[in-house]
Amino acid sequence: MLAFTNANLIDGTGSAPVAGTTVLLEGKEIAVVGSGASAPAAPDDATVIDLKGKTLMPGLIDSHAHLGGRDYPPGLDSAKNSFEYAPMRDFALAAGVTSIRSCGDFLDDTLSTRDKINDGSLRGPRLICSGKSFQKKDAHPSRTVWGNDPETCENAGAFPDSPAQARELVRELVAAGVDYIKIIVADSFIFIYPEYIEPLADDVLEAIIDEAHKLGTWVMCHVDSAPDAIKLVRMGADEINHLISMGIAELPDEAAYDELFRLMVEKGTWFVPTITVVRTYNHIIVEKGAPATIDDYFIPHYRKAYEAGVRMGCGCDSGAPAVLWGPSLHAELKEYVYNLGMPALEAIKCATQNNAIILGIDDKVGTIKEGMLADILIVDGDPSKRIDDLDAVSMVLKEGSIVVDNMLS
Repeated sequence: MLAFTNANLIDGTGSAPVAGTTVLLEGKEIAVVGSGASAPAAPDDATVIDLKGKTLMPGLIDSHAHLGGRDYPPGLDSAKNSFEYAPMRDFALAAGVTSIRSCGDFLDDTLSTRDKINDGSLRGPRLICSGKSFQKKDAHPSRTVWGNDPETCENAGAFPDSPAQARELVRELVAAGVDYIKIIVADSFIFIYPEYIEPLADDVLEAIIDEAHKLGTWVMCHVDSAPDAIKLVRMGADEINHLISMGIAELPDEAAYDELFRLMVEKGTWFVPTITVVRTYNHIIVEKGAPATIDDYFIPHYRKAYEAGVRMGCGCDSGAPAVLWGPSLHAELKEYVYNLGMPALEAIKCATQNNAIILGIDDKVGTIKEGMLADILIVDGDPSKRIDDLDAVSMVLKEGSIVVDNMLS
């Protein structure tokens, strides 16, 4: 048994921290959590770690990542070329990210890596995978960031030409073992600004969402524009990511955003804005003269979504060039606090409990409570008061095992 004492507990639910907390681990799970008079005594045979006021919290979850990101040549890396996504696995764990959702990568490679992590033969964060992403041929990302790389398009793209083919591809992916379905509805991109790209047809989109839901599968949508997002929310999409495209040429009417956020609140649709990737490429937006830049357009609309009460997760498009797994999620949380006006505890909840709900793993991780898997991040300081303290990682545990130790060694 492993016992942590004198912890400042942030449990991931948004509740205020509790000082002087003891957390006992039994195998892979959290066995007992208590403080003050209810603090449990550590058994005689337990290994006791006195945290001396350090903060103990759930391992972070990144809800939007790409495992095989590379700078050049265009496309995505295979598991073979990246030693089974070793950079992602190492950087994520080092930053306390114990679960990651792959939002479009090589199908067989990501599922194989996921399963090896689950059976303990690979060290890495828990993976939730879409495998291939549904998209229009010769559009984004196949034409843009993938550069029409044949290997990437074959292994990471699903390109339905009709509703019937869309349904068949959904069934194939679910049968292969994907955890959810991802759709890309992109009509613009900064790489080819100001060119417009025709997105997937409405009847194809409806077929994908309907078939996925018939099979009990979550549907996440990469969406560029508010009008497209309204359409997808009405079709029943469970989640919207990005929303405002890098490279948007014509700004939508503000009423479209008001309608979208009202509809998302009404239907309980989740939103992951991925601010960090937009900020990373904002210099290109400025250089090309696109009208929507990070601080004068993106941030105000993301803030509007938050203030409207839209349910939010947290992801950063990590794996995109210059958007590093792990530290970029810390950067995303700082954007939430400093630029969206979100209290630090609420931002942390977005990257723990909320993301666990989005990924369908909230019965296992995302909160610190008895019976949950012991995915734990320990940091110096108190990120509920200063979100930057997330950077001071002392220790990371995945399912009760210490995978990063900057404190005891």
